[in-house]
Amino acid sequence: MKNKFRLVVDDQINFVFPTLSLADEIFQVVDSSRDHLRPYLDFVDTTLSVTDEENYFKMKLTNELSGTDRLFLIEYEGQIVGNIDLHFISQLHKRAEIGYMLGKQFTGKGIMTRSVHKVCEIAFEEMGLNKLSIVADTENLPSNQVAKSSGFTLVGTDRQDVTIYGELRDMNRYALLKEDWHK
Repeated sequence: MKNKFRLVVDDQINFVFPTLSLADEIFQVVDSSRDHLRPYLDFVDTTLSVTDEENYFKMKLTNELSGTDRLFLIEYEGQIVGNIDLHFISQLHKRAEIGYMLGKQFTGKGIMTRSVHKVCEIAFEEMGLNKLSIVADTENLPSNQVAKSSGFTLVGTDRQDVTIYGELRDMNRYALLKEDWHK
């Protein structure tokens, strides 16, 4: 078994810190869930090899050193099933955005909601942030539900905010303040 540095989320879920040796496992998640992920995540078509995942890990780790990102792989019952990150971290403004991705066969199990709760704990208690945001395509109902189930409030819809595969997409923006967060 490969060496993995874990952070316990609960009795089924751990966060695993990304190392290049785990790039193959997260690539398999993307590769096996392309049709599920593609409508909302445009990186799917450019993630064609383990090397692409290794390069993504290197970028995220470089950004973590600069203080703008934190990436965690999600391990469910011993298997890598997705990832979650904090990006656009601003210590000046005490805020960040959460992004996440989960393999199709693992949806509907509460994995992402529990993972978002843990990221909130890290952001608010360890990193001293005050505000977290989640941005989800208006048509991505599961992602919107994760935000709501995690205690985030819909603060608005940015119309034609993101271009995915040549189409302008509307995005819901959710926010959670530290004062409104409950473990």
